[in-house]
Amino acid sequence: MPDINFHALGPQRARSGEDPLVSFLLNARKAPVTVSARDVARLDSHRLQLLLVAQKQWEADAVHFEVTEMSPSFREGLERLGLTSDHFDRELPQ
Repeated sequence: MPDINFHALGPQRARSGEDPLVSFLLNARKAPVTVSARDVARLDSHRLQLLLVAQKQWEADAVHFEVTEMSPSFREGLERLGLTSDHFDRELPQ
């Protein structure tokens, strides 16, 4: 199994220039990915959109994609933006 590419989201999206998440996802395409949301203080719609598109793409490619360590603010942001707070939770295979 290839190494997992890891990215930790910053507290909020960069307002000037491209969010580092974009280049991370482009560079990690077709490889296993774990994104940590432990430091997220505010989840905005742009970041959520990036994560949702990536989740679908990695799923279509049958490659591991996981969002971990979701802060309470991240979970609240999911709900505020219309998803359930457990959207990125996944059951581990038994």
